[in-house]
Amino acid sequence: MVELKSNDQAKKLGPIATFLDIPVTVSPLKSLNSSKGVIRSRDLRCCSEEEMVEELSGVTHARRIKVRRGEDKIQTDTVVLTFDSPKPPSRIRAGYLTLDVRPYVPLPMRCYKCQRYGHGKDRCKKPAAVCVRCGKGGHVERDCSSDPHCVNCRGDHAASSKTCPKFLEEQAILRYKAENGGTFQQARKAVVVELHKTISTRTFASAVKSQLRTKPAALPKDGGRSAPSAPAKGKKA
Repeated sequence: MVELKSNDQAKKLGPIATFLDIPVTVSPLKSLNSSKGVIRSRDLRCCSEEEMVEELSGVTHARRIKVRRGEDKIQTDTVVLTFDSPKPPSRIRAGYLTLDVRPYVPLPMRCYKCQRYGHGKDRCKKPAAVCVRCGKGGHVERDCSSDPHCVNCRGDHAASSKTCPKFLEEQAILRYKAENGGTFQQARKAVVVELHKTISTRTFASAVKSQLRTKPAALPKDGGRSAPSAPAKGKKA
C-alpha cells in the first residue's frame, strides 16, 4: 500500500503498468478512500437515492433510512451518504440548501453464532453455536434457564447487552474511525490506549461510557450546511 499526499499524485500513479519491469495494477484502496456521513432534511423527501447520487458533489451512494410501522416500512428524512473521500465533509450543498453532515457510526457487528464481535455468522469459524444468554452450547436463548453470562467480558449479562464493556469498546472504536478515518486497527489502538489511561480510577464500562458521552449519538440500528470542506487527505492506492 502506498499513501499519497494529493489527488494529483494518485492520478499520475494510476496509469503505471510496470514497476521495475514487474507488471502492476494501481487502484485506490476503497476502505481508506471512502467514508459515510448522515444528513437529515425534509426538503429532500421527494428526491430518490439515485437523484441524490447524481446531484450531490462527491457522493457515490445514498441510502434513505426506513422505519417499520406495523407491516409497513416508512421512509424517514435521514439519509446515509457514501463519499469518495477518506473523511466526510462537514457540510454539503443540495441546490439552495446547505446541510450539516454527521459521521455515520454503525452498530458493532456481533456474530449470532459464537456471539463474538468483529464478524458475522456466515464467516464464523466456530464449530457450534452458543447461547447469547449464558454462553454455553446445545440450546438457544428461548430455552435457556441459566443465569446470564457474557462470553465477551464474562459479566452477568447476555452477550447482546448494550451496557457490556466490550460492546461499548467496539462502539467507541467505530465512532473514532468514523470521525478520524484510517483503518479499524488504527482506531482500536487509539481508543484502547485512551481508555486504559482512565481504567485505573474507574471501571472499564464507565470509562467507555464517559468517552461516548462526549461524542454525537450513533444512528438507530438499521439504521446539514455544505460549504466546501477542507481538502481531504491524499488518496491511498
